Amino acid sequence: MEFDKKIKKEFSGKNVTLLQGPVGTFFYRLAKKLIKYNAKVSKINFNGGDFFFYPTGTSYTDKEQNLSLFYENFFKQHHTQVILMYNDCRLVHQKAIEIARKFNIDVWIFEEGYLRPYCITFEKNGVNANSLLPRSKNFYLNQKVCIKKSIKEISGGFKYMAFYAFLYWLFSFLLAPFFNNKIHHRTLYPFEFLFWFRSLYRKCLYKITEKKLNDKIYNLKKKYFLAILQVYNDTQVKYHYKKSIEDFIEEIILSFANHARAKSYLVFKHHPMDRGYKNYSKFIQDLSEKYRVEGRVLYVHDSYLPRLLKNALGCITINSTVGLSAILEGCPTKVCGKAFYDFEGLTYPKKLQFFWREAHAYKPNTILISNFKNYLLRTNQFNANFYKNSFLKYNSKIFD
Repeated sequence: MEFDKKIKKEFSGKNVTLLQGPVGTFFYRLAKKLIKYNAKVSKINFNGGDFFFYPTGTSYTDKEQNLSLFYENFFKQHHTQVILMYNDCRLVHQKAIEIARKFNIDVWIFEEGYLRPYCITFEKNGVNANSLLPRSKNFYLNQKVCIKKSIKEISGGFKYMAFYAFLYWLFSFLLAPFFNNKIHHRTLYPFEFLFWFRSLYRKCLYKITEKKLNDKIYNLKKKYFLAILQVYNDTQVKYHYKKSIEDFIEEIILSFANHARAKSYLVFKHHPMDRGYKNYSKFIQDLSEKYRVEGRVLYVHDSYLPRLLKNALGCITINSTVGLSAILEGCPTKVCGKAFYDFEGLTYPKKLQFFWREAHAYKPNTILISNFKNYLLRTNQFNANFYKNSFLKYNSKIFD
């Protein structure tokens, strides 16, 4: 379903309140589109970054304790019928959702695409682990198979996102005296942009220093398990795993040491958005020595993910959408947190300790994969990105 048609159908003539969106101009441009469909649009800003990209919004500057009361008054004053947001696990959004449900206000959430890299997610009531998508093999197997249409490549999104993120953190710092930055889900340090420069530097560095390591991994066809690391302060990790990335790493290495075959390898793949913030090299090396699997545990930052998934014996993730990518590649997948795609027929159902030796027998059901993907494409996935200026002009049809 085309994105324009979706928002016209759902929000024409309604009172819509925008909360925090993706960094950048997306919500500002979305508001213009909604107004064309006779919606009345209001916006709430929580920091200088929000204000910079949407200066006509209402600013919230008070304490966290007063946020729920603010929402009650704001929604009543604006006769809000719908709230839109990006990510449903942020503190400011969780409290908004509580009040919205109290007043029977519809909740719609944007998120990065489940089917990446050329889709975005737009879903009602919850996304990721909070999604209300059916977790039933039979539900999807009974779906009518749709004729697949190609997803068009949209290039250039990352450079826009990086620039928008720089501006967002810059103005969050500059306007900090006028807001309460403590309620933001991530730190808003004044030199946050330095992490982005370090990420770019490391990307160039790893392209050279990890070339031999990547070649080694690519040659280990069907001899390694791939463990996917997520951003260290990812809200999906915080609320649906409740442990740290370090805990996940140790849990995986310990289980691998105790239960995997002696000739198999374990490869940790770093998250590209965390490249400038974290480096787990020493931590992984120390644990490998502690559990006596040194030489069999590898750690890589920048590799071609589809190739890694295709050649892996299995994939282990907390709840990353890379897990869904693994499933789509036909790679046996174990979820350690909570994920919308974690159900019989798609993922490994038993405890992690058995996965190392049984993964080969639990490849995802190919018909189920096809039907599940098609269901996502016709319900909550749109062929677009948030950051490129042409987003709302991009009118590719996914299904007729």
